[in-house]
Amino acid sequence: MASAASAGVLLPEGESGSSFLHRVLLCAADRFAADLKAAELPASPRVFKQTYADAIVRFEAARIASPNRVAIARELVEATQGSLRLREDGRTDPLREALDEPAEAPEVETRVLRGEPGLRAEVPFEGRIHRGAEVSQLVERLHDDHHLTTAARDALRWVLARIDADGGALDLRGRRFALLGAAAELSPATLLLAAGATVRWVDLAPPDRTLAEVPGLGGTVVHAPAGDDLLLRPRAVAASLRRFAEEGPVDVGLYAYAPGASRELRIAASMDAIVRSLGASIVRSVALLVSPTSPGEMQLEDVRLQDERLREPALWQRALAVGRALRSPARFGDVASPVCRAVMSLQGAGYQAAQCLTKIATAETLAVDGLEGPGGARSAITVSANVAGITATRSLSHPLFRVAFEGAPAFGVRIFEPTTTRALSGLLMLHDLLNPAAAGAAERFTDAPEERARALRAAQIHGGVYGVPWQFESAVQSAAVLGAARRPGLLLGLS
Repeated sequence: MASAASAGVLLPEGESGSSFLHRVLLCAADRFAADLKAAELPASPRVFKQTYADAIVRFEAARIASPNRVAIARELVEATQGSLRLREDGRTDPLREALDEPAEAPEVETRVLRGEPGLRAEVPFEGRIHRGAEVSQLVERLHDDHHLTTAARDALRWVLARIDADGGALDLRGRRFALLGAAAELSPATLLLAAGATVRWVDLAPPDRTLAEVPGLGGTVVHAPAGDDLLLRPRAVAASLRRFAEEGPVDVGLYAYAPGASRELRIAASMDAIVRSLGASIVRSVALLVSPTSPGEMQLEDVRLQDERLREPALWQRALAVGRALRSPARFGDVASPVCRAVMSLQGAGYQAAQCLTKIATAETLAVDGLEGPGGARSAITVSANVAGITATRSLSHPLFRVAFEGAPAFGVRIFEPTTTRALSGLLMLHDLLNPAAAGAAERFTDAPEERARALRAAQIHGGVYGVPWQFESAVQSAAVLGAARRPGLLLGLS
């Protein structure tokens, strides 16, 4: 979903992803000075760009420790949405205002698939497909290995029990989903279609290739033959979703991704703006995935694991730590509000801006505030915003990552295949949407805001990232050395 930087959804003139993130965080730090003092944000944009990996983790640790946690998230979202512009058809307007104007919806085609509707419990893992009871055993194994949190395990237990109670196949006929970035590698499109759902496929890429790769699906696909461009034509996308929702409220998934030139930030912000423009009368739920290499709010179980591993590291790890190849601290914040230092500088400040401003902050505010409905009143929606493990997707094709993946198991970290992450995260999303007791369920809208925000982020399939007792970036670099020793041929990609 690439777009030229001279048109479509744009940042303010002269700003990069790094300077945008710096300005937004500084504004929040000024407004909530007492709460965010520990963030120690550098005043210089140049210094921030050089040190942002530490700065954003300190900021997040201070934010989640604050009694104004959600208020600060609102400030971040407001500053982000208020800064974006849309340049389209010779005009430049604030994005929010542009999305409120009428637009022509693109022509769409509807394709009814002929498979038998019903999603079965199946997870590809380590070269074979685990089915039925094997999936439950796999979930327990991943939990025992500290690759997913207790909250994620319990949620997966629930949805697997639901599938079993439904006769072994989950039927979602009658449920309507709009997937923004439907062709993305981690999109749950195939799971939803297998379950018989109706999916509005929002992507530049048509569904043909996906449908050919996964035969036997049983749902309905609605797509625009000319494609949908979230960066160039967000007004047309919003108009199309309004038309799609004429038959009832829609579950919206935010999965689009486009690397480089601040596109990660602009496309994520565009999706957020579209959701807010549609409002509560159209949007039934919002689902998205959070990267494990963003500032990760840790669970107590992973804090304990980090401390245990730091007390008794392997001899080679101790030697690397003494030589400062493995760096500390592994987290910022106190025991009650720890945030993992898992940020990877190589991914860039624009990538982190998308994670912090348009995923983490967006999810918390949507879960606590809901969306505006008719007459201006706000109504609850369900929110699913879970951490997905590091996955060997095309976006992580950098040679350093490929080499590091080989050495990752030495640090207790698992690198998932896209099919595994898609299945596990898809099941976790279905739990969030179907279980009225889920942390982000609309039925729990009256929970205390700070607790609702905290609980929303507890389900994490982090693959062991949050258990590494050193800064994850230094562990990746060390893992790359180990990986190169195992497979020297991968070094050719680094030259």
